[in-house]
Amino acid sequence: MCVSPWSNTYDPPLDDGAMPSDRLRKLEIDANEAFDQYREMYFEGGVSSVYLWDLEHGFAGVILIKKAGDGSKKIKGCWDSIHVVEVQEKSSGRSAHYKLTSTVMLWLQTNKSGSGTMNLGGSLTRQIESDSNVNEANPHIANIGKLVEDMENKIRNTLNEIYFGKTKDIVNGLRSVQSLTEQRQQADLRNDLAKALQKRQAKGSDI
Repeated sequence: MCVSPWSNTYDPPLDDGAMPSDRLRKLEIDANEAFDQYREMYFEGGVSSVYLWDLEHGFAGVILIKKAGDGSKKIKGCWDSIHVVEVQEKSSGRSAHYKLTSTVMLWLQTNKSGSGTMNLGGSLTRQIESDSNVNEANPHIANIGKLVEDMENKIRNTLNEIYFGKTKDIVNGLRSVQSLTEQRQQADLRNDLAKALQKRQAKGSDI
């Protein structure tokens, strides 16, 4: 059973299913349109959904983004973003406290004649809290969107450093790009340069 964030209906139908308030439903529609544009801008495809529900002093929601690679470049993969946001609105209505918990799951598979088949997968979860003004220039959607955008960029960079950087180190440790002969020649050259530098320093100290 699921509920569509676009039509606000359950499939299959459910008479007593939880529904957002009218105010929040309008915000949910606007959020789906906004993150649909965000998804197209950053992912150039995929699917996205935003679900919101009422809290006693605000609201909460989840933003889901999924992009799967089709393997056209001999690389298959899937990126899943799960952003859970909790918004506590201040009594004045002019500011709010945002708490964002983001999880990104990434899976990649390459199949090339030169390197063979390699699978790589991992996930990362991060959390951030922020207070922001709420007005016409800075509505809830804009505030949440900025948090999600910044978080995804940070997670992407971290995944790139941790997983891809570590994989490169492991592969280089198993097999060098250079032949052993080239490595020995470079090591001998470094030793010769070091010895020559030491001799020059010794001569300079004798003067």
